[in-house]
Amino acid sequence: MTRYQEVEQALERARNEDGEHWETGELEMTLETPNGEEIDVALDLHENPARNAQARYDQVAEREAEQERRQQIADQLDPLPADPVAYLICYHLDAVKGNYPKSIAGHLDAERTQVRTLCKELEQSGLLERVESGTVKQRRVKAKMADEVRQHHTYYRLSRDGDHLLRFLSEREGKVNVLRHLPDGKAIVQRLSRTGPDAPRTTAAEWEMEFEYVRHLYLTLRRVGLVTQCDGEPIDGEARSATDRTYYATTETGDDVLEAVGSE
Repeated sequence: MTRYQEVEQALERARNEDGEHWETGELEMTLETPNGEEIDVALDLHENPARNAQARYDQVAEREAEQERRQQIADQLDPLPADPVAYLICYHLDAVKGNYPKSIAGHLDAERTQVRTLCKELEQSGLLERVESGTVKQRRVKAKMADEVRQHHTYYRLSRDGDHLLRFLSEREGKVNVLRHLPDGKAIVQRLSRTGPDAPRTTAAEWEMEFEYVRHLYLTLRRVGLVTQCDGEPIDGEARSATDRTYYATTETGDDVLEAVGSE
C-alpha cells in the first residue's frame, strides 16, 4: 500500500466514525517517510488526500532541513578538541597573531606538555598553522614572554578555519553548541544559574575535580560569553575560603543558551 493510499483510507475511516477528531478537524497518525523514518502528522479532515500528502511532505522537508542544519552546526566544532585549554589557545593566538607552546602555556598558566599536544592536534585538524620562526615579525607577536623571537621554537597562528571557528563561537548557535561540546560546560552554567555566583576552587572541591581543569573551564566559558567575572559573596551567603577571590555568574546570554539546551 502506498503512503497516498494510507492517507486516503485513514481519512475515509475517520469521516465515517465518531471521535475527538471532529472537534479539532484533524486526524493524528504516524506515517513512514521516504527514508524509513516514522513521523507523526496531523491530517486535515476537510482536505483531500493529495493536499494532506503535500502537507505531510512539507513537514518532513522542514524536519529534515532542521536536522541537517543542526548537524552542520555541530560539525563546526568537530575539529576542536573537547578541552577548555584548546579553546583558550585559539583565543590567545587570535589576540597575539603568533606564539610558541612554551610561551602560550605561560600566558594560560597551563601545562607545557598539554599545550604542545593540543597545538599539534589543532594543527592537524586545520585550526592552527605553523609559522617559520624567521618569518614571525616582532611587532605582531605582542604577548611573547621574551623580548625577541626565538628562532628555534615552533610558532603557531590561527588559520582561516580557526578564525571562522571563533566567529561561529561569537554567534548564539555557536554558544549553544559549546554546552553540547565541552564536557562539564553545561553543568557549570547550570550550577551558576541555580545557586548564583561561585568560584572555581569551590566547584572543584565539591565535585572532586582537578582545580586547574575547572579553572580553565570557567575561563573558557567566560571567553565564549556564557559567564562573567563578578565581585562579592555568593547569593547563598556561605563563607568561602580566602583563596576564592574570583567569582563567576551567568550572563544573560548564558541563561538564554542554557534554556535552549535545557531539555536535551
